[in-house]
Formats: sequence, structure tokens, C-alpha cells
Amino acid sequence: MSKILCIDFGTKRIGLSIPIRSIAFGLETVDYNHLIATIDKYIKNKYIDTIVIGKSENIKSDKSLFPIEKDIIKFINFLKKKYPQLIIKRIDERFSSKIANYFLINSFKKIKIKIKRKKILDKISAILLLQDFLSN
Repeated sequence: MSKILCIDFGTKRIGLSIPIRSIAFGLETVDYNHLIATIDKYIKNKYIDTIVIGKSENIKSDKSLFPIEKDIIKFINFLKKKYPQLIIKRIDERFSSKIANYFLINSFKKIKIKIKRKKILDKISAILLLQDFLSN
């Protein structure tokens, strides 16, 4: 199996997940400003050779993209130049945040600190994206 890192991309926080024996596990949530350094660390230690990143298509039938998609494409182009050997795959992420939020609300009702909830939400979204990718 490939050494996969899944990214739930955001402009403030990014959720990361990895597979362990075909099951997705949350790795960490990183600040946008630390994403490249974090990826560098995993690539240099040969932990990853494939990145899976969500594709933000609109729910409408016209398949229009959300504004964040421009940032994602810019990020992917940067990765392709810096790491030409890296395999980059995309997966539909339309409902991952909503499902993660539902899961978080129903599973962790005691977590009242908003910042902590957001960090967990990003990690759960990355887990859901990766599990969907692994299932296909």
C-alpha cells in the first residue's frame, strides 16, 4: 500500500490523516502557515509518497467550484514543483465537513471550547476523506 497523507485543506487549519492497515486515522491538525514544513517532515522521513486532497465542488449540478479550490490548486502546483515524485490524488469532499460536524456534535458533547472543536473537526474531516478514498 502507498504511504498516503490525506489533507482536509483550509485557509486557517488543515486536518491530516493517514491509513493504517486500510483504516484512516487522524494524524494532526496544523496551522496553514506550518503545512509545508509538516509535509516536508513526512516526505523527508519517507512516510508518504501519495497525497490525497479534497476537491471542493459545489453541490449544484453545474459542478462549479468553491473559492478555496483556487488555493488548493495553487498548493498542488507548488507540491508538484517541489516534489515531482509525489503522487497527488483528488477526492470529492462536499459533505466531509458536515458529516464530521454531525459526528462531533453527537459524540463529543462535552467539548465546549470552540477552538478545540474546530481542530478536531478538521482532523475528522481528513479521516472521512481518506476512508472514502481507501474504500474506492
